[in-house]
Amino acid sequence: MGKVFIHLTMSLDGFIAKPNEDDWDWIFKHEADDSDDMENRVMQDLGAVVLGNKDFKNNKVTADALPYGGLQIPQFVVTHNARKSLTVGPLTFNFVTGGVGKVIQTAKEAAGAKNVAILGHSIAQQGLELGLVDELVVHVYPVIFGNGLRLIDQLGCKPIDLERIEIISTTQITSMRFRVLG
Repeated sequence: MGKVFIHLTMSLDGFIAKPNEDDWDWIFKHEADDSDDMENRVMQDLGAVVLGNKDFKNNKVTADALPYGGLQIPQFVVTHNARKSLTVGPLTFNFVTGGVGKVIQTAKEAAGAKNVAILGHSIAQQGLELGLVDELVVHVYPVIFGNGLRLIDQLGCKPIDLERIEIISTTQITSMRFRVLG
């Protein structure tokens, strides 16, 4: 099986969304400015996506705004309330109950030898707390929000040691890959 990794973009001061917003539109503006080889490899090795129901709703998933540009791989939405799958553009979003651990396992099975990306801060934190995350891929853009929604905030577990295994910097982005130790 592939790896499970958190894949998010943040401001230089560590926020993934602007103050009082769960809107990530700012990310798409910067992605158009610059890219790097790490992002390309993430896309090539990706076999499934896990995201939270709140992230699914708040990011207004439409045919014009799909995870990974509409890459046709299984999409799993963690939810407390069962509902039928929803097709948006070329992607089908499967709403799965039973908790983050169950949904990540379902995504791993669907991805086979490829990797599973976790999108969204709540699902990312829960995955870390459960010890289900192998790596973090973080893209930092040169913008400062001052406050907002943090990627990691008040973990309910002991400190997690990371090993930096790769860093790439271009004119508008610094991308880092970390291995979760222990």
